[in-house]
Amino acid sequence: MTLQMIFQEYQQRFLERYGQKLNKDQWSALNALLGCRTGQYGEVTMHCSHCHQDTRWRQSCGHRACNQCQHHLSSLWLARQQQKLLPTPYFMVTFTLPAKLRGVFQSHSQRCYRLLFESASETLKYFGKHHPSLEGDLGFTGVLHTHSRQLHYHPHLHFIVPAGSFCKKQSLWKCSDKTYFLPQKAIAKVFRARLLKSLSNHFSRLPLNIPKKWVVDCRHVGSGLPALQYLSRYLYRGVISERQIVRNDGSHITFYYKESKTKKRRYQTLKGEDFIYRLLQHVLPKGFRRVRDYGFLHGNAKRLLHRIQLCLRVILPPCLPDVKPQIYCRECGSTEVNFFFTKKNPLSHPIPT
Repeated sequence: MTLQMIFQEYQQRFLERYGQKLNKDQWSALNALLGCRTGQYGEVTMHCSHCHQDTRWRQSCGHRACNQCQHHLSSLWLARQQQKLLPTPYFMVTFTLPAKLRGVFQSHSQRCYRLLFESASETLKYFGKHHPSLEGDLGFTGVLHTHSRQLHYHPHLHFIVPAGSFCKKQSLWKCSDKTYFLPQKAIAKVFRARLLKSLSNHFSRLPLNIPKKWVVDCRHVGSGLPALQYLSRYLYRGVISERQIVRNDGSHITFYYKESKTKKRRYQTLKGEDFIYRLLQHVLPKGFRRVRDYGFLHGNAKRLLHRIQLCLRVILPPCLPDVKPQIYCRECGSTEVNFFFTKKNPLSHPIPT
């Protein structure tokens, strides 16, 4: 039981109920998921020069909302982040939004997600420079998540932050205690003020009775690698794994999730069309980057990161080449293969008029 099979089975009911609510990005994701590896995106013929065997397969859609695609990109991202790891405690700082603002973010996702990244990153940079135990430049990696464990719309940001800062004038690395990093309540107040100010500059009306207390969670995650591995699962794949889908009775879909505190397995049952719509709510705007690096972890700060690694005497793991995995012939195992691509077939799925 795959997501593509579920989409195909409940496609008509879904379009009748939710077809008018989809935007262009959600239509694109729907067409990609329905057409992935069906011939819609063409076929590839692999000819082995050694045994003269031909192998054909249908191309995938390559959409980042598709569970069948882009697994290799997640591995490459994780390998690049491992080159930036430092021998210091790591913390995960999570910025969440109150429920009152979710409607605004859902209607203006492109603009609001950008403001969310800007407000949260500037807040972390401010505390890095002004907190007594740091007083320097921070480096961190942020990832946008838009879903809860029950797949509800719940935009929030995860930042993986090394518990230390670098003072450029003194060429000094300051490391914080692994049991405490930054004050959560103070960060939440500054983040709330920055984001509301940015939103008020772009929107004439905001929801009333916005809560005064927001939630920012800051917790120790060990050496940083476990947190990066957790985030890498959600970078280039869908919001749910097909292994979580346990039942399809022809009208309802049942999936499981784990509670964040107790880690107990819970089950939820939805109508097939409601399940599809809940998934498509989390399709990101075209061209929007879900993951971003800041400070001395930014791509333009390689020299600064190298200075920090020299100060901390870091021994880096071997860098993996940024190449696609080698393809072998299934019959003889030879790598002497040639590829021939066929043109894409016309879309056989509904598109908005």
